[in-house]
Amino acid sequence: MAKLSDVFFKNLDAYQAGEKLIINQGGQGSSKTYSILQLIYLIAKKEAYRITIASYALPHLKDGAISDFNKILYSFNENPDLLKTGDPPVYKIGNSVINFFGIEGNVAKAHGPRREILFINEINHKVTYDVYDQLASRTEIVKFIDFNPDQEFWLHEKIIPNFKHTLIKSNFPDNPWLPDGELQNILMKKDKPGFENWWRVYGLGELGKLEGVIYPNWRFGEFDNSLPYAFGLDFGFHPDPDALVKIAIDHKNKKIYLKECFYLTGQKISQLKVNVGLYVLPHELIVADSAEPRLIEELRVEGFNIEKAYKPDGSVIEGIRIVQNYELIVDPDSNNTAKELNNYIWNNKRAGIPIDGFNHILDPVRYVTAKLTKSNQGSEVLGFSVA
Repeated sequence: MAKLSDVFFKNLDAYQAGEKLIINQGGQGSSKTYSILQLIYLIAKKEAYRITIASYALPHLKDGAISDFNKILYSFNENPDLLKTGDPPVYKIGNSVINFFGIEGNVAKAHGPRREILFINEINHKVTYDVYDQLASRTEIVKFIDFNPDQEFWLHEKIIPNFKHTLIKSNFPDNPWLPDGELQNILMKKDKPGFENWWRVYGLGELGKLEGVIYPNWRFGEFDNSLPYAFGLDFGFHPDPDALVKIAIDHKNKKIYLKECFYLTGQKISQLKVNVGLYVLPHELIVADSAEPRLIEELRVEGFNIEKAYKPDGSVIEGIRIVQNYELIVDPDSNNTAKELNNYIWNNKRAGIPIDGFNHILDPVRYVTAKLTKSNQGSEVLGFSVA
């Protein structure tokens, strides 16, 4: 049975009123993306439309909008396996065709067939105005866009002041179907020191006042397995995840390669051991969060080559500055890594204090980078000669 929120009906009203551009600005858990996808499904069933659903990268769509769309199909008693073909998937809904694609910052991808409906998910993440303009100019009936308002971007300068639109603001109270675990994870940050801006953006859905992300110099790319590497491990449980990332450094060309292994909440120690073993061989180095010495010892007893991160006073800002000297190349399937990079900001830039959030991958990146950088003087790391 389909569950429809107030956000769905606001988008429906705007669509039925003939609006050409429907902008959804919202916080975490507001249902904005899910509601737009529900509406797109119902429109597709009724009409014979060409529909494009895009975001900055295909892995982001697979973990988000495509997964949600499959759930929506089931809620309407449809079997997605009978309706889709290909990878990225193309869905045939009634007489309509819906295709998903990752933009990857490539303007050329925006030049293509026309469509009746366009939906760009999280448009503020690596989607340029030029890409949007090319896609929008080839859309005949309506354009939907959504975003978390972490800071102003080209939408506020080029679109909102100059083009007719409907702006729908939403936050978690607009979604009566929000799972309790996600609701509690949002509420726990209310009035918490250091989370004032997070609460404004992801709790209230209001425009944030960010000074910028800490690691802006990153892009998607294939992991270079020819380089020296190690693994970084951050411990969590709930709501924070255990996160394991593979990290390789090209010192000569100033590049760090990242490949997310897992990003899981609620793991028991036995599950953690099994999942680490799926990615790490006994001789391969793991640098782990020193705040959990018992877990480190548990993994060492299991046969893993694991050591605690060296974290003296000042190591956070020093580690960040080391990483900032490199371009970060993120494996295309590392969606949580990309999300952290897009959201990891300064809490107090002058004091060199980052926000305590969106760092479950990025803290281990800092640990391992500091380790491998210090080892880079013609030494051997994990059997590879360091360039």
